[in-house]
Amino acid sequence: EIEGVKISGTSKNSPAEKAGLKAGDIIVELGGKKILNIYDYSALLSAIKIGEEIPIAVRRNGQRIDLAITPESRE
Repeated sequence: EIEGVKISGTSKNSPAEKAGLKAGDIIVELGGKKILNIYDYSALLSAIKIGEEIPIAVRRNGQRIDLAITPESRE
């Protein structure tokens, strides 16, 4: 069991791809809040604002990487 949410990949031109996330990354922080599991991640997603850049931290190959992501609306 890992702490965080592991992603399998990103969609082309998605906010995740633009932010630099890659397949296998484990999201451990979003908007300054710790992510321990999918429930934490889901709760934080509903609270973020579209178009407003927020910090995101991932673990990649055992190292923490701090990035920024700008959520977009799904249409």
